[in-house]
Amino acid sequence: MRRARSDEAKDERRQALLGAALDEFFEKGFAATRMTDIAKRAHLSKGALYLYFDSKEAMFRALVESLASPNLEIIEQITESAGSLKDALGGIRRFAPLLIRQTDLPRLMKVLIGDSHMFPQLVTAYRKELVERVITMIAGVLRRAHDAGEADVTNPELTARIVMGPIVLSALWQAVFNQQADAEVDLDQLFQIHEQMMLKALQPGSVS
Repeated sequence: MRRARSDEAKDERRQALLGAALDEFFEKGFAATRMTDIAKRAHLSKGALYLYFDSKEAMFRALVESLASPNLEIIEQITESAGSLKDALGGIRRFAPLLIRQTDLPRLMKVLIGDSHMFPQLVTAYRKELVERVITMIAGVLRRAHDAGEADVTNPELTARIVMGPIVLSALWQAVFNQQADAEVDLDQLFQIHEQMMLKALQPGSVS
């Protein structure tokens, strides 16, 4: 039992450090943040921080993994269990507002964009761990719908990017503008409109 409590305490400390890192990255930018700042925000010594992470880059990669993994599981469940393209797009439409409002992925995306020119390896990590995996899942749904005669999809990978477009834009909007009351967007309605447009555009015979 002591070991279990110790492991639990270590995990809690690790999560506290990652939360502090994201707050610092978001407020100051990745390049300007120091490991000392992160440790101070987490109420830990710098030495304690280095027991868990040896660099800011390692912390960023851990943030990507911790934020991406549970959401990827949900998206995979939506895309794999859907009985039709309409079911899949409906599931994505319902999940997207939660992804944007209730997770830190929009803030992480803003951090990435702010310093991407200086840290291309972090861009690669984010793209491979999250973006490309979601594209692959959605492209699989589109390919199956095309093979079943349910939709006309000439290029599943590019079409998957069109499905993702409003989600990415809305995530950035959330991170940059949403603290302003007059900039709030009705995400539920936005994604419903997009779903309807996609279903209409992909109807068999609609692509000439």
